[in-house]
Amino acid sequence: MNPSPDNTLIVFIIIAFALYSFSRYVKYNLPGSSFIKNKIGRYLMYGKLNPIYQPYLYQYFPVLNKLSETERLLFESRVQKFINMKTFVSRGNIKQITPEMKALIAGSAIQITMGYPDVYFSHFRTIIIYPDVYYSRLTKHYHNGEVNQLGVIVLSWKSFMEGFRDPRDGVNLGYHEMAHALKLENIVDNDEYEFFDSSIVNQFEKEAIKEMQKVKESTEETSFFRKYSATNLNEFFAVAIENFIERPTEFKAYNINLYLLLSKILNFDLLELSPYTV
Repeated sequence: MNPSPDNTLIVFIIIAFALYSFSRYVKYNLPGSSFIKNKIGRYLMYGKLNPIYQPYLYQYFPVLNKLSETERLLFESRVQKFINMKTFVSRGNIKQITPEMKALIAGSAIQITMGYPDVYFSHFRTIIIYPDVYYSRLTKHYHNGEVNQLGVIVLSWKSFMEGFRDPRDGVNLGYHEMAHALKLENIVDNDEYEFFDSSIVNQFEKEAIKEMQKVKESTEETSFFRKYSATNLNEFFAVAIENFIERPTEFKAYNINLYLLLSKILNFDLLELSPYTV
């Protein structure tokens, strides 16, 4: 005799409640570091990464090799939760959304939110992937990527993958567009907003304005940041994050004040995984 749908639902609810209760118990009652207990609790709640995504994460996100086993599990489980929360849509001649696409897009988001383990870009429900440069009806221009307040992230897959071909050049469309999304997530009314320290952001922007002027006055060959970073503060923030992830040593040596301010905004530092790491 097969169980009825009602009984199946009841069993599912009981299991879900048991997992939640156990994660809360781990967090508040087990002896030991709250740092470790928080991460164990989060992992129990988020679930395990589907193995189909794992090879892509370890190929393209070298930070995973610097993390402890517990931290890697947390990174993986957050990638899975991000994937579960989003609707991925293909455009043009992309026939299907591949596991590689989901893993790399989610990995980019989780990479720059290592310091905010409860931030999943909840305002952004839809991710649209084009094969190449596309025309935006909103801006009336061609783009490689785009983030808008309607809650949509749009990416050119060709441009996205070009960003991962050289992990040390400070140019990565995935990190760039996720940086725009993160900044919007912080100010648009949603379940996650206002997680940045506004005083630190103000300090960063004052330093950024000075740096943008340097970029405008220098040549492409002599400037640490590429010319596009001087477009406005939003673009500078996104370009700065690209370099923060891909060229942290060079960035810190170039302008330590700007680097440390950004590490405080993001709440982590790849060169000093403590104290900012989750």
